[in-house]
Amino acid sequence: MHMDTVAKISVIIPVYNEEKYLEASVRSVMDQTYANLEIICVNDGSTDGSRKILEKLSKEDDRIIVIDKENGGLGDARNYGMDKATGHWITFVDSDDTVRPDTYETVSRSFSYEPDMIHFKIDVVSDSGERIPEQSETYYDVKFSGLVEVNDEVIRKTDISVTNKLFRKDILDRLGIRFENIYYEDFSFMLKYMFSIRRIYCIQEGLYNYLRHSGSIMSETFNLTPRAIDHLSAYMFLCDYLSAHNLISGHEAVLSDLFVNSYELSINYVVRNRLEETVDLGLQVFNRYDFLHTFLEKKTVNRTVLLCRKKRHVMSWLLEKIFSLKVEFVDYRRYKVLRLFNIIIHKKPVLK
Repeated sequence: MHMDTVAKISVIIPVYNEEKYLEASVRSVMDQTYANLEIICVNDGSTDGSRKILEKLSKEDDRIIVIDKENGGLGDARNYGMDKATGHWITFVDSDDTVRPDTYETVSRSFSYEPDMIHFKIDVVSDSGERIPEQSETYYDVKFSGLVEVNDEVIRKTDISVTNKLFRKDILDRLGIRFENIYYEDFSFMLKYMFSIRRIYCIQEGLYNYLRHSGSIMSETFNLTPRAIDHLSAYMFLCDYLSAHNLISGHEAVLSDLFVNSYELSINYVVRNRLEETVDLGLQVFNRYDFLHTFLEKKTVNRTVLLCRKKRHVMSWLLEKIFSLKVEFVDYRRYKVLRLFNIIIHKKPVLK
């Protein structure tokens, strides 16, 4: 389907007890310069004044659809919204965050390129609305510009947040991609989608304001928590999906790195009384997928099982750094590139 500049965007806002920030969040979507929006607010069993705020706002703007449901968690609320959405594009806003007034007008300029996903930068802000530069840079930087073809390098360098992306509704529905009922649910959702698509349009502007406060999920990620095991669960959901869709082949190296990252986050930040359970789950995943054995090895350090990258032979690593011949992508064009000391010696287009 041709995506022109009047395509409808469904903005899904899950809401659970966010009366302090909710109105500012929803109004930032209502006030967008791009008008063809569907604003789906999913009230996930709030017990504070959130429902009344949504009711008031919906009377002001007939684009707002309020859905009430029993509490089921962030992913479940987003799934409800996706099932009700009628837009060409799906995007998500958390109910304590805001978007810049021209966010969706800016992204709409890329519709004519017909990408499968649109990615823009997040700015991390404080309660006072001030940007926190040291938290906005590096991870949330968009590392590419314009239309790019998805490959392992793009996957490695793209953050896994879903709030700074637009997804095509038809792809989500056709492949049945939905959120799992776990913490850190963005990981499996985002990567299922990225491994399934071909093209992303990247915008390096900060269009989304992520409020970093003590109640956010990310504030718990780097503290001891019983939920840290969900990093591994998310990885398992991802690999099960990729296996079912025959998408693992050719991506074994990046998937092995993703596993190591998930395992290390789980064992380093899980509460101690769940460490043994977490290690057992890691070993189950390790034994379930044979390709992991090619790239990873099992060690025991300080009585904790580590699943880590195999050490590469120094000489082969050095040769690879000095000389390489491989396929690379530039602005969606594919080239066979010969490099010496990381300098391009020859670049030949590869016909599809």
